[in-house]
Amino acid sequence: MSDSGPGSSSSSRNVVIGTAGHVDHGKTSLVLALTGMETDRLAEEKRRGITIENGYARLKLPDGTLASIVDVPGHERFVRHMAAGAGGTDLALLTVAADDGVMPQTVEHLEILRLLGVRRAVVALTKRDLAPDDDWLELVGTEVRDLVAGVFETEPPIIRVSSLTGEGIEDLRAALFQAAADCPPHPVQNVFRLPVDRVFTMAGFGTVVTGTLLDGVVEAGRTACVYPGMLEARIRQVQVHNSPTRTAWPGQRTAVNIANLKKEDIGRGDVLGTAGALSPTLMLDVTVGVGEKSPHSLKTGREYHLHLLAGERAAKLVLLGADELVGGQTGYAQLRLKSPVVARRGDRFVLRMASPAVTVGGGEVLDGTPLKRKRAKTEVLGLFEIKRKGTHPERVELAVRERPGAFQSLGELVRRADLDPAKARADADKLAGRGVLVSLSRDHYLHRTEYDNLVKKLRLRLNDHHRREPHSPGVASGQLRSLVMPGARQQVADSFFDLLASAKIIVREEAAIRLASFSPKINEAENEFLLKLEKSYREFGLNPLATSAVLPGEGPAQQRERKAAFAALVRRGDLVPLDELYHVHRLHYDQAKATFLRLAGDEGPVMVGRFRDILGSSRKVALALLESFERSGFAVKNGEGRIPRR
Repeated sequence: MSDSGPGSSSSSRNVVIGTAGHVDHGKTSLVLALTGMETDRLAEEKRRGITIENGYARLKLPDGTLASIVDVPGHERFVRHMAAGAGGTDLALLTVAADDGVMPQTVEHLEILRLLGVRRAVVALTKRDLAPDDDWLELVGTEVRDLVAGVFETEPPIIRVSSLTGEGIEDLRAALFQAAADCPPHPVQNVFRLPVDRVFTMAGFGTVVTGTLLDGVVEAGRTACVYPGMLEARIRQVQVHNSPTRTAWPGQRTAVNIANLKKEDIGRGDVLGTAGALSPTLMLDVTVGVGEKSPHSLKTGREYHLHLLAGERAAKLVLLGADELVGGQTGYAQLRLKSPVVARRGDRFVLRMASPAVTVGGGEVLDGTPLKRKRAKTEVLGLFEIKRKGTHPERVELAVRERPGAFQSLGELVRRADLDPAKARADADKLAGRGVLVSLSRDHYLHRTEYDNLVKKLRLRLNDHHRREPHSPGVASGQLRSLVMPGARQQVADSFFDLLASAKIIVREEAAIRLASFSPKINEAENEFLLKLEKSYREFGLNPLATSAVLPGEGPAQQRERKAAFAALVRRGDLVPLDELYHVHRLHYDQAKATFLRLAGDEGPVMVGRFRDILGSSRKVALALLESFERSGFAVKNGEGRIPRR
């Protein structure tokens, strides 16, 4: 295994240096002079004397830190490889040949670095030995300074070097060390992502993938996933620059040996990541722009080559609120892809045309799993503003509001919206306290707008049912869920119904739900059965028949009438439901409570068998009574028995 990065045990000083510059401006020779490593590994590269595929080397900085160098092709035919290699770059090493000066790919590579958010650079004025004189070097240096002005956070140093004679190499090494020290540390997140830029089979190991680790840590022995194919991957070994390591950190060139997948299962541009943490998508919400000096424009409806992480995809650009962006302009857009990708908020990308093959623009991902957007909608532009500039609580609210009818858990919403899991619940609770969100449970929240719409819809459905069937006790909860909130699981729907019941909007009786303002009417047949039923339960005492044995009817209509009468007795309080099997008359229920109190006072915790014997009932009824006392808060468990709640 090879082709990885520094083997430090911490993420704080891992730096990726990416070369950039025109073909034949000495990038590969410069890397060889700096590191002693030849990055051109292909026979064709050696024969033609140009870099075709990205190459990799390690550079030991003066403080002992190992930086990874990604050597990219300079030829215009291989700019797509350069765009893939520049992803994850912390520090650019821009090469300009002293005898040539600035050339077309110098300009395009610089624009790609800007679009990918590379904020630090060192310029190497290569082939110092071929420059005519110092005046020429000054002229080229001025040209380079003008070119890079405003691209990076600070003006990059320009170091004159010769890979042939070794002049300036140590000065360049020192400049890279200083610039690397200014690079911010890579944050370590729970989710890890390794964009795959190489995949090969190695004898004795099997399938190996390599890339620059963006987020999280990769550990040997873990189970991961190859996206977007959703293939389970078992990580057998991890290496950093040919050295086995237990853990690789963000910012390191990393090689991972995968145990259960073949080379053919994985392609360049795939992402090895935490299982279940990412979602393949055919759409991306983005902010996009065109460079100030670009002669090209981005047009809505046009197809471009999307360079994202280490991958390339065909993507249709749908601008929102504009038809075209020209030099210096930015806007919001949705990218619609022909094949899936995985992306997270903050990922940078480049857009290139197929013909002519030039870089046109690029930008930043705002949402890696968005909904389909309609153009020229003011409210849509508002959503994008929140996604780009909103506070964390505002983004939590948007995540809940944006997907009405999905009823996703907070964890699912956090993953989709790329929110901070530690902050999301606290923010959701605060928003619920302000009435912006409605808490159904610890895992589910509704936006107040959706909650109000659901209540309105539920009232309409129940009113219609009560009008059509005035004798019915209500609508079964499962049926009401399918009518009002079909996208919700029954558990989520029950939480919603419980919330409405506590707010006195509905009443839940048995398995039926009705509006609190409605009372089922009793017809003659029901009333006749109601009287008989009440009398029967008085006579049953504490040895009732099973409810199903009391309710049989000769047909569906008679069964409905009898159920309505039964529910009416429960509503009136004449009958007390113990469980799904038994009811008892209120008189006998109260007598059983009195017996329980007396027995507990005389003997301590009441056991099921003793209670049965005193009541003269069956064990099932005695147990159902004690459990009913518990549910109502009248009794609590004490060892094997129950005692009155103080």
